[in-house]
Amino acid sequence: MIVATAGHVDHGKSTLVAALTGQRTDRLPEEQRRGMTIEAGYAHADFGDGAVLDFVDLPGHERYLRHLLAGIAAADVALLVVAADDGPMPQTLEHLALLRALGIARVLPVLSKIDRVDAARVAQVRDAMQQLLHEPGLEPAAVLEVCATRGQGLEAVRSTLRDLHRALPQRDDRGGFRLAVDRVFTRSGAGLVVTGTVLAGRVATADELRTVPGNGAARVRGLQVHGQPVIAARAGQRCALNLAPLAGERLQVDRGDWMMAPPLLAPTRRLDVRWRRPHERALPAQLHLHLGNATRIARHIALGDTAHAQLLLDRPVSALRGDRFVLRDPAARQLLGGGTVLDAFAPARGRARPQRLAELQALSEPMPDRALAAMLGLRREGVEWSSFALNWNLPADARDVMAAAAGALCLPHPGGMRLLGTGAWPALLTAVQRTLAASHEREPASRGMTEAALHVALSDHGDVPLRHAALAQLQRNGAIERDGFVWRIPGHAAQLPEADAVLLQRTHAVMQPHGLRPPPLGELAVLLDLPLLEAAAFLQRAAALGHLVQVARNRFFLPATLQALVQVARETAAASPDGRFEVIPFRDRSGLGRNLSIQVLEYFDRMHITRFAKRGRVMTVPP
Repeated sequence: MIVATAGHVDHGKSTLVAALTGQRTDRLPEEQRRGMTIEAGYAHADFGDGAVLDFVDLPGHERYLRHLLAGIAAADVALLVVAADDGPMPQTLEHLALLRALGIARVLPVLSKIDRVDAARVAQVRDAMQQLLHEPGLEPAAVLEVCATRGQGLEAVRSTLRDLHRALPQRDDRGGFRLAVDRVFTRSGAGLVVTGTVLAGRVATADELRTVPGNGAARVRGLQVHGQPVIAARAGQRCALNLAPLAGERLQVDRGDWMMAPPLLAPTRRLDVRWRRPHERALPAQLHLHLGNATRIARHIALGDTAHAQLLLDRPVSALRGDRFVLRDPAARQLLGGGTVLDAFAPARGRARPQRLAELQALSEPMPDRALAAMLGLRREGVEWSSFALNWNLPADARDVMAAAAGALCLPHPGGMRLLGTGAWPALLTAVQRTLAASHEREPASRGMTEAALHVALSDHGDVPLRHAALAQLQRNGAIERDGFVWRIPGHAAQLPEADAVLLQRTHAVMQPHGLRPPPLGELAVLLDLPLLEAAAFLQRAAALGHLVQVARNRFFLPATLQALVQVARETAAASPDGRFEVIPFRDRSGLGRNLSIQVLEYFDRMHITRFAKRGRVMTVPP
């Protein structure tokens, strides 16, 4: 359990920690000379019954509030220390507002220096503290009265902390390792050492870690917890890591960086958050975000109500769902609010739509299984497991358990695995068949629907990859079939008017001898012995019904010919080491010529058969 101190400067926080632990936390000469905490100090104590507590002694002076923010965000419990002779002071109120903003509900009021005043003054300050802490979001707690220098009241503090430790839920350490670095130093014979609080997961000797934002690679040479060598450390503990660079590289780690397991290396600049504001005054254009030990400049975008917002950061930060943060004014002097991250990989588009606001409510659920169930009820397209698991820092083996609990179906997907809620997948399969059947009834002369037309008709039933998966499964089951570039219900036969059917046969007859390179519209009209406008009208009508494929304004292909060119594109991609290909290799393999090759490939892009990338095209449709 992590216990942080809070309160006004010179109210006895460091003295209290020293009395409880037997360890002085003021390590800097200036701190010892001035008797004032400047940087966060650390101590630990064994209170018996298995209660080994870590204390983070935080500075009370406003000038050093940045250091306080770095330490308090990982705390399970806070001791709000108020001196009996002074009573609540400005920093007392600011620190209390900070605790509320961060959502730290377990705040123990400690009335210190009771030996300096009479009983009436103690009662007066006690009443003032109780009134301060009688606010929504804070758990009720009796005021603990101490004189740390004489040991008076310390056992009551220890007993209360032991009870809280017993009641504190065990932290789940199955996710990826994350540690917020708060100290960096070198030690003779050991090399680089970093310390911090393990926010998630486990770390062991010989593990490989990454630094964020530097993306340096390191190996753990040694570990210490509470000053003792250990082979592993877990979530909720403070530890020291002795690091060695990998591959002989120089390792640069700074205070405010993160050490984490490589799979979590996903810096972000866009956060959807839930936050609390101590007042409703207008926000400045730029804010100071404090998250973990990092500080960033942020822009605030309200989402629907005052409780939700999207934060756009000037530089990437490592964040995951549940991370606590604080916002301050541009001068970093005034607390504007604080809260928790809901989505560390927030969307740029549609962020304030009702659907997205409902998703943020789902992400506010305290447990990932409940959040997943709520998200599945909101998203027809389902939930991408890899993104959800990364945001919640879930272990790999959690997927099947959570999917089964939510009654979700797992489907392979280009991004990994898609989870669909109960009924969503059958509804999509049914929608595909109904859409095709309605199309056949509406257009009996049509061979079927192109995939592009199907995607438009099914736009309310999941995204493109999910609809691709539905088409593939229905095709495997024989419920639908593909005929060239159109989809249809088995047994459907196009019923063209007799005149068009005869003309279509003539069109096939004159186009087939040209192989993969059909004649352009002008030549085709001559071969069909039709005026240009009449030929164009028929060819366009036939293409609209799926009997031909119009690739460009004056270029029509037989479906079988274009299917053969898809195979040429696939062979061209297969011949490339990375699966990417450009126009020239496709031109040479197909014999189409450069301009027609470009037209065909651009048509493939529109049909989602290929996808244009920086260094060429890649195939998006499997064989």
